[in-house]
Formats: sequence, C-alpha cells, structure tokens
Amino acid sequence: MIERIRSLQLRHHYKVWNDIWRSPLPVDVKRTIRQMYLQAVILRKHDAPTRSLDAAGYTIRYCTHNHFLLLFQEIFLDHSYHFVTSSRTPRIVDCGSNIGMAVVYFKLLFPDSQILAFEPDHDAFGCLVANIENNDIHSVTPANLALAETDGEVDFFFSEHTPGSLTSGIVRQRSSVQCRKVRAVRLSDHVDGEVDFLKIDVEGSELGIVRDLCLTGKIRYVSQMAIEYHHHINADEDTFSTILGHLENAGFGYQIGTRHMRRPLAQRKFQDIFLYAYRK
Repeated sequence: MIERIRSLQLRHHYKVWNDIWRSPLPVDVKRTIRQMYLQAVILRKHDAPTRSLDAAGYTIRYCTHNHFLLLFQEIFLDHSYHFVTSSRTPRIVDCGSNIGMAVVYFKLLFPDSQILAFEPDHDAFGCLVANIENNDIHSVTPANLALAETDGEVDFFFSEHTPGSLTSGIVRQRSSVQCRKVRAVRLSDHVDGEVDFLKIDVEGSELGIVRDLCLTGKIRYVSQMAIEYHHHINADEDTFSTILGHLENAGFGYQIGTRHMRRPLAQRKFQDIFLYAYRK
C-alpha cells in the first residue's frame, strides 16, 4: 500500500512538472516555478518555527504551511491571475493580497509592473510586507486596509487560531470566530488612472467593490480583472446576476469557472465562482 501511494505521488508530481513546462509563461518563469514546486511541495517541511521557505532565490514568509500550499496551487500552478498585456509596466491592483503570493507571481511575469496591494488582516499583512522587503521587490505599495463601499471603520472577522486565514474578511458569515475593527476605504478613491489588471479576492465583499467602481465611473479605467465571487455566503441571498449585470453594463465580457462540486448539486450550498472579465 505504501509503495502504491508513493507511486501515485510520483505520477502526480511528474504531471505537475510537465504542466508547468506547458504553461503559457516565459521559460525563465517556468524554471522558477519548477524550483518553487520542488522546494515547497516535494521537499516540504511542515510548519518550521520560522514559517518561511527559501526557494528559487526567494524567501517566502507565510502564516500557515497549509494556506501557503493552497495559495501556491491557485496562483503558481493554476495560473488564476495570469493575464496578457502589451504594457511593459502594467498597473495592477491586488484586493485581498494576503501574504503577497500574487504579488510575487505578477513580478515574475512583469518585473517593472506597479502594484497596489490591499490586505486588512494584521498577520497576513506582516507577511506581505516581509515578502516585499526580503525579496527586494520594487514598485509595490502595500496598504493595511479593507475595501468597502464607504470609508470608515468596519468589523473584521478572523480566527486567532488560524493567523492569516484565507476566509477572514468583513463578512460575518465567512469567518465569525473573533472580530476587530479595521479601517476601510473605497477602491474608487485609489483608482486615478489606467489599471491593466484588477484582482479581487475579498471573501464576500466583492460585489460592493465592483458596485462602487461602477457608480463612481472608475470602472472605465480597468482593462481586465479576476474576481473570486463567493456565492451563497448567505445561503438565502442570490446576487450573482447583480455583479454580472454591473460588468455587462460597464462594457465587460467575462468567462466563468468554478471548483469541482459533487453531483447532484444541492440547494443553498456555498460556491467559489471565478470570474475573468475583460473590456470589450
């Protein structure tokens, strides 16, 4: 049985290794991701006291090893935030940056990009800043702020037992263990020019961000965006068509994806829905 498990693991690693090489990325970026995969996944050590990983010339600080692996899978292996642009210095806005894994990915693709990274969680933000400074990443502005439809203080829900949790946010139903006050701002006040790529992963407050951009007209500056839409955080609310309507009215086309779910589908179940939107 042990040998069979090892065989399956080796097959999986071999498949991922080849998938990385077939991805639509520059050769040097593929090599870097392969080295990261080798160190982070194949040779991983569970939660060392330093909570950091040295791979491919990068030192990545994280809150928990499991969350780091989830982020690595989503960003570096699934390429959830890959985009194409003719600009050599694209402007990127990262809403819900967590520890900054997407920042590292964007900088691999576009070394001269300018990135504004929002993250309200104290623990995740500490890792974000460390990952920017320790890896000498330039032209990134980290902001320890939540995003909402109005400025001011908002409740931020988190778990002290899971620092930097991927479900922490300002929506109670997503993570309602502990609560603290954090400062919130409107994204529209921080968009004053072209945005080549907008990433939104904010655990339930994505509709408010998009609505704010549309109502203020700032959506016109955005060329492409990736939104993780959290469907049925409140099981009795169905607002997916609302965010699609905002995108359509603003002149965006979109593609929709979702993680695999068991069939048959049941009523009122939570779903992570991935939206890639592009100006037509």
